[in-house]
Amino acid sequence: MNIAVVDLGTNTFNCCVVSLQNNSFQTLLEFHEYPQLGAKGVAYGIISDEAMERGIESLRVIKEKIEPYNCKEVKLIGTSALRNARNASIFCEQAEKLFGFHISIIQGEQEAEYIFLGNNLAYNWGEKTALILDIGGGSNECIICKQNTIIWKHSFECGMQRIVSQFGLSHPLTQERINNIDNYLDENFALLQEQIKKQPIDLLIGSAGAFDVFRSIYFAQKGLSNPDTHAEEIPMEDFKNIVDFLSTHTLDEIESMKGMSIPRAPLLPISARIAYFIINKFGIPRLVQSSYSLKEGVIHSLM
Repeated sequence: MNIAVVDLGTNTFNCCVVSLQNNSFQTLLEFHEYPQLGAKGVAYGIISDEAMERGIESLRVIKEKIEPYNCKEVKLIGTSALRNARNASIFCEQAEKLFGFHISIIQGEQEAEYIFLGNNLAYNWGEKTALILDIGGGSNECIICKQNTIIWKHSFECGMQRIVSQFGLSHPLTQERINNIDNYLDENFALLQEQIKKQPIDLLIGSAGAFDVFRSIYFAQKGLSNPDTHAEEIPMEDFKNIVDFLSTHTLDEIESMKGMSIPRAPLLPISARIAYFIINKFGIPRLVQSSYSLKEGVIHSLM
């Protein structure tokens, strides 16, 4: 049977349609919409009128694109922007009224669980202790795991849009802004620091989103074809060079990078700073990009 899963993120709506057969699935369609649902509102617990309109228009596009696949089930999952917005019910009611979409708003712990399940399909970290990091507009999910077991998980409400609301955004990032971001992350990731003291991390698994772009940039800059795989290691030195470029160049220069995703370009320096902070703070020696995240975790739970 065909099913559609839509991850209604704070910046991006990630959609896929799959054919589900017993313990496997085949992706039939995958695309992204960029309504920036949390822009100018996520830090204040609301969805702005403009963001509401953009979100509804994105749902309209999603409805049109998935309709030919005759999906038996369409699952829409609301995350940080919707779970923290006082007016989220208005958006959900409009989605139901206009498109027949029922939105399930999940808590951060459930979001982290789905992200773990998705990444478990993409990459086998075996005996290594891995930290899965999913960088979002509203929240960052962190899951410490070994083999097929979650050791610890938490959703931190310190995503990209919250950082921009606190400290603004410039291209390039000023040193003052970088320092403010690092201090903010140091405070907000205190619980993660306590856990990593108990359990050192062998590798960071960067879950989809910004990490997909880092991977694309890495292969493009090396002049290599981006392989058709669900996960790839990015050498740490190359990743640090990408972070440095994103932090020190104009938006035009960032958008001109080989392998860049233009819709993600404005906030990519912030996501790069988040990833680099965690790698540098905790001395993580390896970085693996995973193409799977929440929506694949939802699919995994249905298999």
